[in-house]
Amino acid sequence: MHFVSALSLLGLPIIGGLIVVMYILKLKRKDVVVSSTFLWRQVIRDVQANAPFQKLRRNLLLLLQLIAAALIIFALARPFIIGNSIGGRNIVLILDTSASMQATDEQPTRLEAARSRAYEQVNNLRPGDRMMVLSAHARPEAVTGFSSDRSELKHAIAGLKAHDTPTNMRDALNLAADLVTSRSGSDSGEITLISDGGFESQDATAGNGAQPQYTLSNLNLGKTHLTFLPVGKSRNNVGITAVDFRRNLGTEKKTVQLLVVTHNFSDHEQKFVEEIYSDQTLAEAHEVTLPANGEDTEPYDLVEPAAPTRVSVKLDVKDDLATDNQASLILKPRKSLNVLLVGKENVFLENALKVDPGVQLSKTATFSTAAGYDVVVFNDSAPAHLPEGNYLFLHCTSDQAPVTANGTLANVSAADWEREDPVLRYVDFGTELFGSAIKAEPAPWGRQLAVAESGALVAAGEKNKMRAVFVGFDLLQTRFMLNVSFPILISDSVRWIGTGRDDSEIGGVHTGDAINIPSTTGQGKLVVTRPDGSRRDAVTSDQGGAVFGETDISGLYTVTGANGFKYEFAANLASSSESDTAPRKQLTILDNPTAAAGHRVKTNISLLPLFALLALAALCLEWWVFHRRSHLG
Repeated sequence: MHFVSALSLLGLPIIGGLIVVMYILKLKRKDVVVSSTFLWRQVIRDVQANAPFQKLRRNLLLLLQLIAAALIIFALARPFIIGNSIGGRNIVLILDTSASMQATDEQPTRLEAARSRAYEQVNNLRPGDRMMVLSAHARPEAVTGFSSDRSELKHAIAGLKAHDTPTNMRDALNLAADLVTSRSGSDSGEITLISDGGFESQDATAGNGAQPQYTLSNLNLGKTHLTFLPVGKSRNNVGITAVDFRRNLGTEKKTVQLLVVTHNFSDHEQKFVEEIYSDQTLAEAHEVTLPANGEDTEPYDLVEPAAPTRVSVKLDVKDDLATDNQASLILKPRKSLNVLLVGKENVFLENALKVDPGVQLSKTATFSTAAGYDVVVFNDSAPAHLPEGNYLFLHCTSDQAPVTANGTLANVSAADWEREDPVLRYVDFGTELFGSAIKAEPAPWGRQLAVAESGALVAAGEKNKMRAVFVGFDLLQTRFMLNVSFPILISDSVRWIGTGRDDSEIGGVHTGDAINIPSTTGQGKLVVTRPDGSRRDAVTSDQGGAVFGETDISGLYTVTGANGFKYEFAANLASSSESDTAPRKQLTILDNPTAAAGHRVKTNISLLPLFALLALAALCLEWWVFHRRSHLG
């Protein structure tokens, strides 16, 4: 035991001695003549006890008063012991503000339930604690600094709102750990996470109806203690998990195929109507029946518009989350491309180029100029030196190719490829064997899209104002030209190369993602009107175009600028992790077990309240004994 004010203990013998003296001092009494002393024996004993220097007799009152005095003096000395405590903490409070927190299984929403739990955490702060509030959605956002002001913290929590975005919880937790560590070192940091667990997970498998175990990895929490407070009660939801479009190839009439993927995350069957609107006019309606955990992919063929057209998908269904029941796209007219084919005659290649109704094809045996052409295609050979331009290199390279070549290799196959890249969208190489392929490595400005034993089998790149694609295999030494993926590969490559910054193939982005708004140089400030009517500014760069990242609301965005500039795009949630509203009651961290277990810190635990309480109890007992002394004599 230790004392803050040890000198106060000197009062113990002084006060104790005074109390004893009070009991041995002789009392001055008045003499009175009585007829008999028989009835006054107790008085005689009191007179004898109060005689000076007489030996003290046993007295319960004296003992209790000495105990009470000792306890009071010990309390004034402020005793303490060193032990484990959670006081004086630095806490980061993370509130999940992603789309799934708008679910109404908690009344009125999951976010409101999380807000109430956050208020409880603020109320439970101890003296010396400091807290920071962090909002977790597509990008984590600190809404306060470390503060012990409960009013400030509650005001910040009250101002949080849900965003129509997925949750980047990994970044939020890593940021919180960095903030705690920088504030308090490695010994007294804590993170409290309030969430429904609706974020991407490395392992969300469970069998036989068991509760899924959701895990996070690649975290750097160190020894920071993490507490997970779950919200959410049920999983009644149907959502649009993907929406996209592709232009139909090989048809005389220009048409677009709209693809909509819906998933039933409920534990029971759901029936609903899927509606397609074109500029607010109902174009299609389809009844869908999905079993529990069922999925449906519906293609819709639409006439390609002559002007940019707003296309919306709506689900007429009653569930817990409304945000994922709609999605939008901007369908734009197909840009016409003037394409020049240079090299040997190849009927399959020519037909692949012609399947795109927007391609105007010209042919030549030798290259002279790229002027007047949106894309130049080199088949099997290309000049060693070329001016900057937009090129497709088929089994050949040049100084403007996105690769560097070093010989050839026979009988290779694609080991892996980027299926989501615009150049390889809907392309499947399968186990196709290529008789001859150029050994190539990506140039500093290129990126590898398909890899084989020979290196980069397909690569793409862009620099300055040019784009180029490299396809490394010999078209005549493979059966791939007979595959349906071949014209798709050629069309995707030409379309990506030729659209440039106009990028008319992009109909929408995921909420929370940044988009490059195509605009010419000199536009200066652009005004972006968001779906809720709020406005934001975007500034064009010296090379043209403006990056805009405030896409946290699902719906249609309109961009306006000088000289009548106008551009529209859509942002959609389309996230399985957010639409799956199943409550998660447990969170497992794979590579940070110490963070999940946490730790405690050494601190001084005051014993003053304990000694003061004991002293009060002794005084109360002394009072009771005094008033009952006649029964104790």
